[in-house]
Amino acid sequence: MARSPDSPESVPPPIITLLTDFGAADVFVGSMKGVILAINPHAQIIDLTHDIPAHNIRAGAYLLHSASRHFPPDTIHVAVVDPGVGSERRPLLVTTRSYRFLAPDNGLLSYILASEPKAEVRELTAKQYFLGTVGSTFHGRDLFAPAAAWLSLDEPTDAFGPKIDNPVRFEVRQPQVDEGRVVGEVLHIDRFGNLITNISHTLLREAIGTAELLKVRVRIKNTDVQGLRRFYADAPPKTLAALINSDNLLELFCNQGRADKLVNATIGDQVEVKVA
Repeated sequence: MARSPDSPESVPPPIITLLTDFGAADVFVGSMKGVILAINPHAQIIDLTHDIPAHNIRAGAYLLHSASRHFPPDTIHVAVVDPGVGSERRPLLVTTRSYRFLAPDNGLLSYILASEPKAEVRELTAKQYFLGTVGSTFHGRDLFAPAAAWLSLDEPTDAFGPKIDNPVRFEVRQPQVDEGRVVGEVLHIDRFGNLITNISHTLLREAIGTAELLKVRVRIKNTDVQGLRRFYADAPPKTLAALINSDNLLELFCNQGRADKLVNATIGDQVEVKVA
């Protein structure tokens, strides 16, 4: 049974998060929030970020996966990085064990789908959950925002459209392990120039051993880093160093500088870890 917008205050307000590349200079984000609140004034709207680099689907996909899992169950996550808006690309509703995701079908949910292989994927087709006439340039406001608001009122997911089994996704590559050597890649470069890899602390312990971690050599772009630091200030300024970050991933950084500029690194660059 759907929730009423006038549900008693004892019912926890539904949480809707927003992640976009819209920035803050225009009214795009504010318009989306207005649409949501007009349908469900009790919704709690959380901004994950609106500073995804314009049209950068891979950055949006990584940050959505990184942040979304820290929210309570039943949170609705809306992600709009959509260079194909208005084209034939489909709008999606993805339901996992804990969350629901609304996003364009352009690879933005690749990490979510890789980590949730049993997720239910639907194409949004039920126009009664859209905002009147859907324009060709602002599906964040006209389609995803109202759909999220209706979802927050407990409308059943099967009412939003049919199941599909072929969502667009890019390959989420896994590190390779070979006789105490781990080879991964740079997943993401954050605003500080830190190089976040797909090599987890758990994998390093299994492949190399906990006792050997302090002696590892990390290599990227023919540059070697010896050992792992405990925190950023534990490394000398302006030098490349490595640590395990708060997401349990190997990260290369430069204390008081930018690691990406220091070694001219880009997303996808190979990172090798082995005992020195």
